[in-house]
Amino acid sequence: MRLSFSYANQRNFRIVGFVLVVCFVGFTLWNTNKLIQRIQNDERQQMELWGLAQEDLASNTNLNQPISPLTFKIMTGENTIPMIVVDGDNKLLFSNNINERKLAQDSVSYIAELIKEFSATHKPVEIVYQDSLYQKMYYGNSKLINQLRFYPIAFFLIVAFLSSLLIAYYKSTQQVVANKLWTGMAKETAHQLGTPISSLLGWLTILEQHEIDEKLLTQIKSDVKRLETISARFSKIGSLPNKKASKLSRVVQELVSYMQIRIPKGIRLHVNEKGHEHLVEINAELVAWVLENLIKNSIDAIRGEGSITIDLNWENDAKIIIRDSGNGIPKKLQKAIFNPGVTTKKRGWGLGLSLAKRIVEQYHGGKLSLLESSEKGTTFEIQLPLTQKQH
Repeated sequence: MRLSFSYANQRNFRIVGFVLVVCFVGFTLWNTNKLIQRIQNDERQQMELWGLAQEDLASNTNLNQPISPLTFKIMTGENTIPMIVVDGDNKLLFSNNINERKLAQDSVSYIAELIKEFSATHKPVEIVYQDSLYQKMYYGNSKLINQLRFYPIAFFLIVAFLSSLLIAYYKSTQQVVANKLWTGMAKETAHQLGTPISSLLGWLTILEQHEIDEKLLTQIKSDVKRLETISARFSKIGSLPNKKASKLSRVVQELVSYMQIRIPKGIRLHVNEKGHEHLVEINAELVAWVLENLIKNSIDAIRGEGSITIDLNWENDAKIIIRDSGNGIPKKLQKAIFNPGVTTKKRGWGLGLSLAKRIVEQYHGGKLSLLESSEKGTTFEIQLPLTQKQH
């Protein structure tokens, strides 16, 4: 089993990125909370000054004596802190920055509601005159504090949006580079295969002129034809494949017939068809390639005696279900099994399933998924849209 270096690096980068984001979020929340506490302390001091100014004003019994400039400035200064001043019977004496409409409709209930709300937030400021309780001032959070409470949410939404844009741009860039690499490698492989295939065809022509067992010639021709098919498959990577309405069962049966005599004797390969067949718009060579990859993976997983079953049905779409009795895919690799470079084979490149998924989903508009995998076997499902749906 081998995990590619690039995949491991990507996972480590994601972990580090997640830790950094969590730290950043925690720092921002802590910093915002400290700022709110500081503003609340300042507002508390402001309200206490207002209470002291009210006490000073109440103690001034000489109406001809001017009000202290400091007291006057505090009493007439503007602020955004909602507040109410009540007497010993909770009757409203003064209010600021509260809902005047509610106050006019039902002042008693509204004042009782505000007293309860403000008391839960801040301890009331007591205004004392001649050593006895004169008034009580209840106050709530200012508009600034209420706005700051929503600041982290708005900030993180903006950061999340920008991060998603960066991630999408990075992934699209990586995808373009990967696509170019895949295409170049595939076309170069097809080009390299061309020369030995042409040579084999020449040698096959020479062999036909000699007394060679016809069965051997037939098998050699079949393998050479297979090489031509493989070369044609690679040459089509990176370009839109030619698709036509085809019978999926024929593609499956032809592939099974070819592989039946080439798989280990201890492995049984079965095909089951269910329902009335409908045509599918596919490139037969590429779909056969996908099936061949999945069957070969099943053969490698069985390692001895076992079975591979291919179920075909055409209910809402064309479905191909490939089941095997192999050892299964390790649980930690199941979510990443379609990523390039991820493989359970010691000498595998981890490209087969990635190519298969690309062919099914990008070229044919279908879906390739791993249904389940355990020590008892593995099940893959291919879904392809029907050309003519049942009614």
